[in-house]
This record gives sequence, structure tokens and C-alpha cells, in this order.
Amino acid sequence: MNKEDDGAPARLDAAQACHDDEPERAAALLRGLDPAQLPVDRLPGLAFLLNHVLGEKCGAWGEAHERQAALLRAAGDKPAAGLWRQAAAAARAAGEPAEAQRLCAALADATGAAPQAAQDVVALTVAMYRVPRLPPAAAAACTRAALGALHDDAPIWQEPNPLDAAVAACMNNIASSLVERPRQDLAHPLLRVVLEDAARLAERFWLRAGNWVHHERAAYLRAMVGNALDEAPQAREHALRALALIDANDIDDAEKVDRAFIELEHAHACRALELLEEATAAQATAEAIASTFGDAFLDDWFARRRKALAALAALADRAG
Repeated sequence: MNKEDDGAPARLDAAQACHDDEPERAAALLRGLDPAQLPVDRLPGLAFLLNHVLGEKCGAWGEAHERQAALLRAAGDKPAAGLWRQAAAAARAAGEPAEAQRLCAALADATGAAPQAAQDVVALTVAMYRVPRLPPAAAAACTRAALGALHDDAPIWQEPNPLDAAVAACMNNIASSLVERPRQDLAHPLLRVVLEDAARLAERFWLRAGNWVHHERAAYLRAMVGNALDEAPQAREHALRALALIDANDIDDAEKVDRAFIELEHAHACRALELLEEATAAQATAEAIASTFGDAFLDDWFARRRKALAALAALADRAG
């Protein structure tokens, strides 16, 4: 029997595994899944995939909105806050403002956040899904609009907020999608600004809402951004901060994969700064750890990032 026919949890697992490479297949799996047959703790993952696959990748926001409503019904009397957020985002993206407003109010009630904070987070969630599919200028404008409510002087976000973790995750995802864009996209002046702002805000909110692993990964993201924007001193500084957090907290070597990827960014920044001995040591550490992954997905991810950084270095050498 095909594993995808083993029940709702197996179908969700299969959709999760293939959604990036085969979005249409993932969409078919999601369409055949009854949320009432899932454990409650799997519903947030389904809510995300409905928006990510049906909405973002397939452009079927109306369908995503309908399926989010069915998911909320399956969640019972007290849906998790994340379900309200994803449902409100789908309604807003589907052009259902009254329903989006109602769901934003439910999100505020569920979390104790101010109504305006809930609306800001839902707008940011919609931007998270839209930005990856937009051309550079539109992606930059969409990101800038989403960031507008979150700047340092915004009163509602100056103090810790029940929705800080949601903001941090959205900012992290937006910055991660922007930093992976082609080199020519990253030459767009506004896109460069909003990329740096998104990564900075992701770290600001993770420092309020996350644990040390979130803090370390936020610093790693900023190192990636620094390298993507040819800001080697900043990239090295952020990479060293991330490594220091691992050194101070990772007593059982659980984050060795993170260390390998951070050392790649560290090595690239050091080469750009002509700190060749430091670059060689960082690269050797990254390669040594990667050789122990024993996982095809991680091996491929590491190889792709190493190749991308090598291409950046080659461009810099030609420009120099």
C-alpha cells in the first residue's frame, strides 16, 4: 500500500516532504486530507501548508481560505493561536476583509494581544507568503510595507508582546527568502535595505521571544545577509556571535549542523577580509562536520550553500 493512503497523518507527512519540489502533488495530498482525522497537535502544520502550498505556490487563496475554515471547525472550541493567524491570513489574501477582521479579533482574544498587534501580524504573515513569488521591486515594496508597523519607534511593539514569536518567524522567513534571490535581484537598492531590516527585526524579536537556538540562528541569518550584500565585516561579526552562542550553550553537540553552516559563512567573510588563516580553519571545521552528517538532505543543502558562496567569491575576485 502506498504510504500516502495510510491515513491523514501519513498524507500530511507526504505533503510536507514534497511540497517544495512537487507543489502540485502536495496540493493534491492536502485536498484529500480530512483535518478531523488529524491529532490536534498536527493542525498547525496543516494550516501552514494550506497557505504555503495552495495559496503561495498554487495561487488558490480562495480554496486555502475555505480549507482553513474547515480546519478551524476540526480544532474544537479553543483552536491554537496559530490557526487563527493562518486563517486570517488566508482570508485577507483571498480578498475577504470582513472575515479577515473577524479572525484577527479572534487571534487577539486567543493571545491577549492588542487588536492592532493581531492585524499587524496577519499583514506580515500575508507578506511572508507573497514576497517569494514577486519580482525584485515588488518584493521590496511588499516587504517595506509589512515592516512599516514594526520599526523601533512603533509604540505597540516597543514592549514584549504575546505575538513576538509570530513576528520573529515571519521576519525570519521573509529574510531567508530574500537572501536566496539571484545576485541581480540583490543589486536592487530597496531590496537590499529591506533584506537587512528584515534580518535585524527577526533577531530583535527572537531575542524577546526565543531561546538560545533561536538567537544563534538569527545571528547566522544576519551573517548570511552580510555575505549576500558583500558586507564582510558585519558577516564575520554575526557569524562569530552565532558560534559564541553555540560554544556557551550546546553542551551535548546537538547543534553541530548549525555550526557547520555558520562556519561556511564565517570562512567566506574571512576570505573577503583577507583573513586567510582564519578562513582556512573555519572552512576545515565546516567540512569536517559536514562529512559526518550521514543525511542526503543535509549533504545536498551543505553542497548547495558551499557552491553559492564559491560563486560569490568568484564574482568578487573578478570585480577586484
